[in-house]
Amino acid sequence: MPPGATRTLSLPRSMLALLSEAGVKVDTLARKVGAASASSRLTPAQMDAFLDLALPAAGDDAFRRMVAMDVRPELFGVVGLSAMAAPTLGAALSRFERYKRLFALDVIELVPGRDSTSVRVLLKRPEGPTARMRAELEMVFLLAFARRMTRTQVIPVYVDVRGPIPSYQARMEAFFRAPLRSGQEFDALGFSSLDLARPLVSSNAELAGLLGPRAEQLLVESGSQDISEQVRAVLQRMLMGEEPSMEGVARALGASERSLQRRLSEAGTSFVTLLAEVRRERAREQLANTDMDIAELSFLLGFSDASAFHRAFKRWEGMTPLEYRKASRKKRPSARAGA
Repeated sequence: MPPGATRTLSLPRSMLALLSEAGVKVDTLARKVGAASASSRLTPAQMDAFLDLALPAAGDDAFRRMVAMDVRPELFGVVGLSAMAAPTLGAALSRFERYKRLFALDVIELVPGRDSTSVRVLLKRPEGPTARMRAELEMVFLLAFARRMTRTQVIPVYVDVRGPIPSYQARMEAFFRAPLRSGQEFDALGFSSLDLARPLVSSNAELAGLLGPRAEQLLVESGSQDISEQVRAVLQRMLMGEEPSMEGVARALGASERSLQRRLSEAGTSFVTLLAEVRRERAREQLANTDMDIAELSFLLGFSDASAFHRAFKRWEGMTPLEYRKASRKKRPSARAGA
């Protein structure tokens, strides 16, 4: 995106279609916020204002929940198709996490734990007038996607909501098939490792290979991330048993090696530095939160053998991987006691 340009977003066609079916005059609302129509590209401020008007006009909570369940991911364009083409539910959620900022202000964040992964809804305005609606719609959509694309009645490990339990708690719990936990720091769904590993019926490796570079290109053009963040995100996905290369990352970002190297240099960093940072973060996370074998973790991080990982980790942290794991486990009781 050229310097000084304003980022713009497009509302998902599926959302506009369902709002229209509910009787919401989407073009009229778009004009109220200064846009030519609901199908035109909106500035973040215009999209925010549009949703504040459109969501309350879409009916009661039960109707909005039905809207979220019926949203068709393929109408999210490259983002939805890329998620549908993923091999597993976990991979699909990672793609939503990565690319959702292309069409939305509210995004999601995946936080792995020992036995499950928390999918947090990060709202642009967590205290805004439609914050509760947005969070609920997001969680309903994600669970509906999981159930539809795995052909399994996925049940969350937990459903967290910020603030008090809504008056329509029973209807929400009937859909999620899990109790709501109120007063939490984030609106979030917990997915078990088993469910995240479930294959998608829509998985298509060839299509994923075509959509990935295009989605990365759109992310670059959107100006929503700097080059360091883009490279780190690609490295996170690539660290699955092979050592990522500059060539592979450049290809994923739709750039040449020379161009990528130049942009990283201008940003004051390098490919080697970012790879080490991502490996270190992933290693710390897995050692603290899982019982993964050291040799397996070494493989996943792309090291030639466990001894190479051992040397690198000791250089980063001043202790061995096993010493770090023991130290991180000892801290947990005191952290809970002080909460």
